[in-house]
Amino acid sequence: MSARQIAPGDDLEREMAALYASHAAALLRYAFSLIKDASGAQDALQEIFLRYFIARREGRSFNDPKAWLFRVMRNYSLDILKSSSVKNEVGSDAIGETLDSHNDPEKHYHRTEMARDMARLLSPRELECVRLRAEGLSYDEMAAILNLRQGTVGATLARAHKKIRQAFGYGEEAKEQLLPSPCATVQEENSYSS
Repeated sequence: MSARQIAPGDDLEREMAALYASHAAALLRYAFSLIKDASGAQDALQEIFLRYFIARREGRSFNDPKAWLFRVMRNYSLDILKSSSVKNEVGSDAIGETLDSHNDPEKHYHRTEMARDMARLLSPRELECVRLRAEGLSYDEMAAILNLRQGTVGATLARAHKKIRQAFGYGEEAKEQLLPSPCATVQEENSYSS
């Protein structure tokens, strides 16, 4: 083999590095939003990239690797939540965060309260759609991850946005600024489809 030829393993390494660079931060945030434990989220991130690597080494190919990674992260995180060891564990990450002098306790309190309010306000499916959309996933990717139709994703987000606007008092004038219409986004995404 000449120096210019690339072994298949090198291609896979490049693919893995590119995927990690592109999606690791969003996947980690998504895992943390589900698991609520930083070290558990990091473990989940390593696990799903390992699973992707093994699948690719075995010859599997994926039409949308990003959607596959998020779907596997979702399933893995839900499995972790079902295990009893995580339910009884208190993470030390939260302790360090509250002791950090750079954190504004008032902002932290408001963010925490808003997250709790949203978790109470939204159904599990709505909350999951909002989390995935916040990570920048398209409706098609969200549909693949959640095993739903694209229209169902759009309708779910529309219901979630309506609940959020009503609960937090956003009027019609603020609606377009704060929460763009899911229906407009669906039309916009469909116009770019080939």
